Amino acid sequence: MRVGIVGSEYAKFTPETELRAREIIRGLIVDAELVVSGHCHLGGIDIWAEQEAERFGIPMMIFPPKRLSWEGGYKQRNLQIAEHSDLLVCITVRSLPPTYAGMRFPQGCYHCKTPAEHHVKSGGCWTMKQAERMGKQTRLEIV
Repeated sequence: MRVGIVGSEYAKFTPETELRAREIIRGLIVDAELVVSGHCHLGGIDIWAEQEAERFGIPMMIFPPKRLSWEGGYKQRNLQIAEHSDLLVCITVRSLPPTYAGMRFPQGCYHCKTPAEHHVKSGGCWTMKQAERMGKQTRLEIV
């Protein structure tokens, strides 16, 4: 099975939630034939998925964005991840750490239409929604 793993950037995690995210990643890839990732320049889930796949010798298909912008970059990259995955899993956090200095969305994840207490906004949720539209298996993991 080709497992696409997407989710939140490094800054949205604490040491504890990073450990939990890595545990989830290892559980997802243990029987994978291929790990599909987007190689986010901000670190986090994409990079951890690649590190864990490398650690266990699992082949990877990496789609870094061609540009650091939505059109011509992230959007096309995310669609490629969805297209090449049999199962697409988005891993995000329930809440942001106090040290997080990026944008905050008090209304919650507008991709999932969930309240703020469910999970923070993640671009990985957009990718997961696209995979669902393509008929792929999807899962949301919240740490």
